[in-house]
This record gives sequence, C-alpha cells and structure tokens, in this order.
Amino acid sequence: MTIIQKTLDIDASMQKGIGLFTEPENLSMSKHSREKVTCRRPLHMRSLVTSALIALLLCGLALLPGSSPHARAMAENSTGGYVYILNNDLSGSNSITVFNREEDGSLKLLGATSIGGLGSVTAFADGTQGSLILTHDERTKLFAVDAGSDQISVVNIQEGHLSLAGVFASGGAGPVSLSYQDGLLYVLDAANGRTEAANVAGFHVDDKGMLHPIAGATRPLSSSHPNAAQVQIDPSGRFLLVTEKGTNLIDVYRIHSNGSLSGATSFQSVGAVPFGMAFNLADSQHEFIVTDAAGGPNNTGAATAYRLVHGSIRLINGPIPDHQIAPCWLVITGDGQYAYTSNADSHTISGYLIHAGGSISLLNAGGVTAETPSDTFPLEEGLSRNSHYLYVLDSRLLLNPPGLATISGFQIHQDGSLTSVVNPAKFVLPFSAIGLAAE
Repeated sequence: MTIIQKTLDIDASMQKGIGLFTEPENLSMSKHSREKVTCRRPLHMRSLVTSALIALLLCGLALLPGSSPHARAMAENSTGGYVYILNNDLSGSNSITVFNREEDGSLKLLGATSIGGLGSVTAFADGTQGSLILTHDERTKLFAVDAGSDQISVVNIQEGHLSLAGVFASGGAGPVSLSYQDGLLYVLDAANGRTEAANVAGFHVDDKGMLHPIAGATRPLSSSHPNAAQVQIDPSGRFLLVTEKGTNLIDVYRIHSNGSLSGATSFQSVGAVPFGMAFNLADSQHEFIVTDAAGGPNNTGAATAYRLVHGSIRLINGPIPDHQIAPCWLVITGDGQYAYTSNADSHTISGYLIHAGGSISLLNAGGVTAETPSDTFPLEEGLSRNSHYLYVLDSRLLLNPPGLATISGFQIHQDGSLTSVVNPAKFVLPFSAIGLAAE
C-alpha cells in the first residue's frame, strides 16, 4: 500500500482547503446554486466563501449488512475489520484512507492510498450517497467515484492493504453514487454544475476488476438535472432505483439479463426530498427505507418505509419524523431490526425500529439516539461486519473557515442504543472527504 501520509498538519491542510475553495473556478456557480444547502438546510448569509461551501456540502449512504447484539460482538471482533474513507482530493490524485478496527470498535490509522482520478465538491451539489462502496465476491473490492475527472476507481483489498486495479470512464458527467451486485456495477452521473444531462450507466466487472460498458445500460433520469442523490440495485438484482431530490421522485429501471436497462418509471416520493435509501436484506419482501431530508416543522425531516413489488413502489408507512434537520444518510442492520439516519444539520444520529411487516418507528421520542461533535455535519454511515459497530463521517465543510473532517464510531447494543467507541478528536481527514465504507 502506497502511504501518502499518516497524519495531517491541521494548519497546512486548512490553508490548502481554504485556498481551493476560494479559487475562481470553485466559486463560479450561479446565485441560485449558492443559495442551496446541505439537504435543504436553511441559509443564513455569511461570507462569500461560506455561502459557496453551504451550497456544496456533501451528502452520501454506505449500504452494508449488519446485526446488533453485544453478546456476539467479541466473536466479530476477533476477526477484525476495516473502515475506509474516500478523501475526494481536489488536486493531485484521489485517495482512500484506511483504518483498522480494533477489538473494542476503536480505530487505528493504517495510512492512505492513491487511487488515481480526481475529486470534486461541486459535483456533489447539496448531497449524495454511495460514493464509496465495498463488495465481497471472489476478491474484496472498493469502488470509488472520481467526480472531478468523470471516472470510477476500482481498488483491490488484501487484509486492509489497497492496490489499484484500474481507473475507468464513468459513462457520464459528475459520478456521485455507485451500486454493485453479481458482477454488475451501476453509477449515477448526476451532472451537477455541468451542461451535460444526468444519467445512469452500467458496467460488467470482470475477475480482474476491469469495467466494461454495457450496451443499452446508459439511461437518462426523469429530467436533465433533477439533483439526484443515490443509485441502488434491489436485492433480487432485477431493478435499479434512483432518488431525485429536486423532483421528489424515485426512478425504477428494470435490469435485463444482459445488464442493460429499461427506461425509467418514476414514482412520487411520499416524503419530501428523497435522499439516502437502503434495502432491508433480512426482509424477503424487498422493503426499503428512504430518508426525507426536509418537509417537517422547522425544516426537520423524516424516514419513509416502502416495498418494491414487481417494479412498483408501495408505501408501508411514513413519513415518520425524526425531529432533526437534514436526515440524509441511512443504513439498516443486517438482522433487519434497526435503521440509523445521520442528520447533517443537527449533528445527531436517529435510530428507527423496524417492526414485523416492515413499518418503522423512532427508537427515541426526540429522535436523538447519538450525537456527533457539535461543530460537525455527519455525512456517510457504515456498518461493521454483522453490524455491531456504526461509523459516521463527520464533516466541517460548513464552518467558516472550513475545518478538517473526523470520524465517529458507536457500538450498537441489543436494544438499538448507541455508545461511543471512537474519540473523534483522535484522527483528522481532508475537509473534502465524502465517502465511507466499513467491514
């Protein structure tokens, strides 16, 4: 593994970050774009730099399996695990930082590896999910978006050590979200801040990690720039879903036997601003939950439970408010008992209980199951193997000046409650960090 750096000089990194955000090309967005915020966060006028940063806050959903009982935690711990962060580097080469997960869920920094390509902030607009995903086929791999160079990096993993398999064109403009299953990879090219239209594109992944575009697998969304958030293959491998924040739609494509796609059928979201989504892998009826980033009192959000039936979306229940601002990212534990949202503008995590039949309810009446540091905006989440631990990427991109990102970690108990196992002050990450995956 090529080590870029093991520690960061906070002052030097901060200066670099501020410089990048004040370059003319990074501030050339329209007035309308500058007035958008993370997950529709209410805007208070600040400096020009801060206004631009608010418009660019990242949202991204690591969709990983898991479960919860503490009694089984030590069995998982003995096998170890890793947490990966997509640094979304804006100059040089994009990179991934790797942490080893210790027996108690705490983390140890291993280093960072260059993965080629280039990151971007404007490409993620006011948020997306799934920019870094982890797969387990014959060989464990990471797929990462290089949003600034319109590419996808494929990375092999061997006991936490990373090696680049290749960097490939994404088949569109501004890739922000990925989904993989059984040799098929689909990317959401959101085209935020670009003249090109948004699309999804599909690839065959061979046993060496090479990507091969699939004829008939590049399809438009409901409109040219719907501010899309995430792409996700359903558990059956027959359908591909995309959430669109700007149109309040959820698109469904049929996946044909050769990996090509039908045109999109769009369904109206029940909640406002559909964002992150996850399928309940313990539910044979294809339940999935979507975060609703806004729509409640005082700009609070919610989550809504749906079922996918032969390509049609049917409501189970919701929206169920979490009384927090900007719930954008979501994970579901592998045993199908709990879902957790990260609430970017409340620096909190909300837990949901998943009942028999798929309906959901809040774990805590006020919606606060855990908190991240008060100066952070929690973004992507990831679950360890068997879901005994939850990890959250804490951004400080909205601060003036912007601050370096950190990471929070929590143990998931039998009742769904969370207790901290990672000191967020221990590690710092680039301010542009956007993706998280865990195992």
